[in-house]
Amino acid sequence: HGEAGSVDPSAVEAERTCIQKILATFPLKDQWNFDDTSFFAFAPPDCGLTMKQMSGKKKEKFQITIGIATNADGSEKMPLFYIGWSKKPRCFAGKIPQKYGFYYCSNKKAWMMAELFEK
Repeated sequence: HGEAGSVDPSAVEAERTCIQKILATFPLKDQWNFDDTSFFAFAPPDCGLTMKQMSGKKKEKFQITIGIATNADGSEKMPLFYIGWSKKPRCFAGKIPQKYGFYYCSNKKAWMMAELFEK
């Protein structure tokens, strides 16, 4: 299907082997993994017990993206990294998010972007 169908599996395996050789030169504590996931806190369920779609309900588009990072051996974990829409959410009550143990940034769509990742 689509882009996945155009990938040459032998080329992927060759690159994977090459990356594994490069990473083998670094200790596990220096190999980091970062992933992000989106949280739609107020979205209604997509499916349920009913067979009919609910009419008159708009989809709630509130979204928070959460970034999680840790090193390969699990000895270090970065504080959670939240990305939301609001520049100064009311829930912080005038305090900085780092005081609560996490980082917070904002952009128009609450998406992870290169500029935020580099911070």
